[in-house]
Amino acid sequence: MKVAIIGAGAVGSAAARFLAKSGNQVVVFEQFERGHAKGSSHGSSRIIRKAYVDRFYSELMDDVFPLWRDLEQQCNEKLYVETGILVFGQPDSRYLHSTRDTLLQQRAAYDNLGHIDVARRFGGFHIDPDEEAIFQQDAGFLRADRCIEANLNIASAAGAELRFNTRAVLSDDGSINGDKYDAMAICAGPWTASVTGIEDLIPRLQTFAYFDAPMERDIPVWIDGSENHFYGFPDYGAGFKVGRHLYGPVIDPDEDRLSDDEALSQIAAEARRRLGADVTLESVQCVYTVAPNEDFRIGALPADIPAFWASPCSGHGFKFSIWFGKLMCDLIEGTESIEDWPRFLATGSK
Repeated sequence: MKVAIIGAGAVGSAAARFLAKSGNQVVVFEQFERGHAKGSSHGSSRIIRKAYVDRFYSELMDDVFPLWRDLEQQCNEKLYVETGILVFGQPDSRYLHSTRDTLLQQRAAYDNLGHIDVARRFGGFHIDPDEEAIFQQDAGFLRADRCIEANLNIASAAGAELRFNTRAVLSDDGSINGDKYDAMAICAGPWTASVTGIEDLIPRLQTFAYFDAPMERDIPVWIDGSENHFYGFPDYGAGFKVGRHLYGPVIDPDEDRLSDDEALSQIAAEARRRLGADVTLESVQCVYTVAPNEDFRIGALPADIPAFWASPCSGHGFKFSIWFGKLMCDLIEGTESIEDWPRFLATGSK
């Protein structure tokens, strides 16, 4: 089949690899330059974890981890850095308790830790005396930009054509920019709503930053189970990355983005509290595409050809992008149906 893929980010690159290696004639359309920083997939790291509040996603990770290991073998590059994850909060934290319950249900081993245990074990990382923590080994971070490059390079070697700085104009007859295709996969990130017309996908501006801190570099990735849901990474060469999983202002992804000084101030305060950080090295912005209940979305467009779209979004989708790339391939080749995944099915999709 001749297949068009719209978007060369995390999902689009993975879909291109799976479809090209399956023998399809693949053309990838990306409206910006290769590796651009305007969407949701750019940057050097994303957390990967089995420790979830929601058992559904924890179970889905059993399918996801092997896909990343397979990509590592294909590109002969280390893409997943296992650090383990530290999740902590007040004793009455719903996030902490639900994560612990999910791990118990999954029979996934973890350690319960107090503040002294955490400081001794993880290079001086600070949680308060009235906070408690769990540590779970099946976690770390993905080298995000390298993951996308690996997918694109393998897809290209398998015959995929990569068209950067090329906006795709869709027609109902299955043509894009005047050329006919047998199927298409739309992996448009923050632009998904404008392409599909699905109104419950909301782009929001997010801020994170890198800090210098007087502590050991090789700490786990971590999540603060408070209502602000701060999170962080070890120092893998750029400083300690700290962000906040609290949705920022609604934006138009095509417009210029203003600095969110309030978010940056709160993130810096958390970095001082947890890491002793007193120097901000760099602040960065990205876009969350937010769906209800922090879920993901898939659907099909009413076109004359199979035209599927996917949005693994809501700020925790990168780790699942490889799974969604495979799903796009399976949907186009007819081995799966969007109805097989009702939790992700967008209202109005056929």
